[in-house]
Amino acid sequence: MTVDIRVIRAGQMYRYYLRETVVGDGRRPARTPLRAAQERAGAPVGRWMGRSLAVLGLTAGEEVTESQLRNLFGERGRHPYADRIEADRLAQGASPTEAYRAGALGRRVTVTGVDFVFRPQPTIYLLWAFGDEETRLVIEAAHERAIVRMLEWIEDEVAVIR
Repeated sequence: MTVDIRVIRAGQMYRYYLRETVVGDGRRPARTPLRAAQERAGAPVGRWMGRSLAVLGLTAGEEVTESQLRNLFGERGRHPYADRIEADRLAQGASPTEAYRAGALGRRVTVTGVDFVFRPQPTIYLLWAFGDEETRLVIEAAHERAIVRMLEWIEDEVAVIR
């Protein structure tokens, strides 16, 4: 397996990511909801992965929404559910500033994430393309398992937060 790694930065990079990458490197028409654009492009929806999701109130396998992407990547590191957190705080009587701060994950950052694209070796593509349905399902399951194991390794051995 090969892995393409790209840093996601707030601003332009986030917009590129949301307009093109999450719809299978296609072009997302203006004002088209993310889910509809993904379905039209034949791209799978994004799913949250990783062992630390519970800290953020997320669940592994849960669909990544456009507002979550905007909060996390476009707003320089806000909580994926920042909108809901702010609304709850405002309803409890907090000031707008306090409510906004409650949705922050820490200090504002310019690098808001890292995008990993996991690709099987070209021979695996051929085996999948020319294989029967059972072969395809086995290859897909093995690829998904390899992604999970790679993310676990990255979490254990590579990722460091200061």
